[in-house]
Amino acid sequence: MRRDGFTLIEILLATMILASGLFSLMVGLGNCAQMMSLSKEYQDAQFVFSLGERCYPIPPSDEISDPEEDERLNIDPVTAEEMMNDLDMETSREMLEVYGDYTFERAVEEKELETGENDDGLYVLRTRVSWGSGREGYSEELVRLIRKKK
Repeated sequence: MRRDGFTLIEILLATMILASGLFSLMVGLGNCAQMMSLSKEYQDAQFVFSLGERCYPIPPSDEISDPEEDERLNIDPVTAEEMMNDLDMETSREMLEVYGDYTFERAVEEKELETGENDDGLYVLRTRVSWGSGREGYSEELVRLIRKKK
């Protein structure tokens, strides 16, 4: 007697192969969504960084006599909303919601020298954009070297 169709084992095997493929696809989509979210946060941080650079430009090195005391270089944390207001930008409610918890700050510290070296007049300028709070807090930091006026 001849039977047409699939056996129960063939159906179970096909179902398991399909399920494992769908599971892999869902894991991949989850990772993709996470990467897109991180990319958006990084892009937003770059925007806040550019706002900070517009509000608080770094002066030319021939105008810097004492970097650690220069108020143009040492910026206490300031919110993106305050910088947008200082620049008289038109901001929507959605824009304020996106950049609401982003802050910009800048600090200068003297470059540490190896023992026996002469002072080379270089200082480390750290610019940081932070967002989120508590355990969820993130930040991006840009480190540059500046030279004081001799």
